[in-house]
Amino acid sequence: MASDHRDQKSFTGESDLPRWARDLKERIGARMTSVFILHFNVADEVRFGDQFVSIESFLGRWLAGDDRMVAYDRSHGLRFSHHDTEALFRKVTGFTQEAEAAKRRALTALGQAVPPERELPTHPTKVLSLLETAIRSGCFGAREGPALLVLIGYAETLVPDAELSSMSDDDRTNLVTFLRWAADPEMLRSGVAVILTVGNLADLHAQLRGPASRVETIEIPLPTLSERAEYIQHLQAANGFTMEMSPEQLAHVTAGLSRLHLKTLCRRASRRDAPLTYTEVTERKREILKRELQGMIEVVEPALGLNVIGGMEAVKTYLRRVVQAIRDGDYKLVPRGITLLGPPGVGKTALAEALAKECGFNFVKIVNPREKWVGQSERNYWRILQALRSMTPVVVLEDEADQSEQMRDEYSGDSGVGNRIRQMRFAFTGDPTIQGQILWIRISNRPDRLDAAEKRSGRSSERIPLLMPDAADKARIFEVMPTKHGFPCEVTDFSAAVEHCERRHPGQISGADIEEITFRAYRRARWRLAQAIALEDYRWAIEDFIPFQDRESIEAQERAALALCSSRQFLPEGKRDLLEVRESGPGSGAT
Repeated sequence: MASDHRDQKSFTGESDLPRWARDLKERIGARMTSVFILHFNVADEVRFGDQFVSIESFLGRWLAGDDRMVAYDRSHGLRFSHHDTEALFRKVTGFTQEAEAAKRRALTALGQAVPPERELPTHPTKVLSLLETAIRSGCFGAREGPALLVLIGYAETLVPDAELSSMSDDDRTNLVTFLRWAADPEMLRSGVAVILTVGNLADLHAQLRGPASRVETIEIPLPTLSERAEYIQHLQAANGFTMEMSPEQLAHVTAGLSRLHLKTLCRRASRRDAPLTYTEVTERKREILKRELQGMIEVVEPALGLNVIGGMEAVKTYLRRVVQAIRDGDYKLVPRGITLLGPPGVGKTALAEALAKECGFNFVKIVNPREKWVGQSERNYWRILQALRSMTPVVVLEDEADQSEQMRDEYSGDSGVGNRIRQMRFAFTGDPTIQGQILWIRISNRPDRLDAAEKRSGRSSERIPLLMPDAADKARIFEVMPTKHGFPCEVTDFSAAVEHCERRHPGQISGADIEEITFRAYRRARWRLAQAIALEDYRWAIEDFIPFQDRESIEAQERAALALCSSRQFLPEGKRDLLEVRESGPGSGAT
């Protein structure tokens, strides 16, 4: 096996290896700690030369040279990369005594039955004790790379995240063992590297992943766009399936999926005559992400761009500049985040979706966490952030931001969970490596309920109030709705419809209301067997429609949105007097 490893390595340069692998090797070589954590995409395959192998196989062949690795998890127990490694391990831990070994050789020579070797223990605490005995024996001599690589899978089952008082004695012992190994000078001199693998880092005990532990943490990301394209080409050559798209297009559609997910998709396609379709891929992707993320995010295929958004000209102009900056690669002009504020129905969600369409980005909605995050807030939020990073480029929509903040605080009490989640998001959106690749958009009908930390400059680059449309905006919204939905319409001048709205429902009609009125007008046109919507259908629909909100509540929501506005360019001329009231009145500095 060792010679095979050298042959494989001869055409695998260090530069061809994943960044996380090179990072791991550098940290092992620095000998600042003996314990490392690999997390997130640890169950996937890794390219090694012209092959794709498991993480365990990759580490064993690349770092341990095929002959110096011990692997362990609760299910499989101890496993060894080479029989010599196992023999040496058994010898120094007392599980094959010299006399017993001689007896076994004699029985083998006589052709008699040889009793099985004593079974190695599988209990974590006993296994860690044996590993320490083997490490401190000095039998694994120094060499290039780690003298011994110890790979412990599903580490969260050995040291789960929990309060110390609620942990079992064995779990506390395991925790102390790893913390001690990380800082033990003798362990460092031995050249042994202990690697823990875990899917969700937040599932591992907080003391292990804390800055004071000396344990090094490295994330294994999901494959990038180019890596997915490369793997798809590899699968296509190996399995001979057909697709109705190019490997690059399939790679783009499958953002957020692992290589193993891609393998499943492609193998299913190879077992039939029909090609792999775009619809099949998107549906399968939704199923996978919904299952693995427990329904906490929703992947949406953006259908329409900014051209079908009626009104909001100043806001659309700004967003088009953002889109152009992304296309030009000038990410310094791209905001870290955008907060859209205003009454329901003014187009906040539609605007976010249209932005994703214009950018060519994936579009993801974070589902309201009311029932999802109770008791597991940080773990689940961590998993969401990991998934979002892997889905770049992506527009992220967090709806009802004010409600989610309240729910987190309600369930967290004095424990600080809500604050820690906010800090996780602040750190994530503030990461310069993802600027221009992840656009985080939060929307709120009640910005007055947002946490004070959300309102400070730097948390969200722009805070944009979306107000009820004026007469000119209403006309534009009426105009785009038949085109948006494919409704035949004979009306070209919507001024009469707008005037009728103003008389019948003054100050109460939103963009969403106009969309509903358009649907009602279309239905009435069909009822009277007309070929297209006429003005009389709009008049009937306006009379029939009852707005959800009253004028007083709308004005209160608009004032709350204006109180957080970050730029005058987003304000319609007719609403700037409200801003002046904010700036001159009491509480003007309360943002």
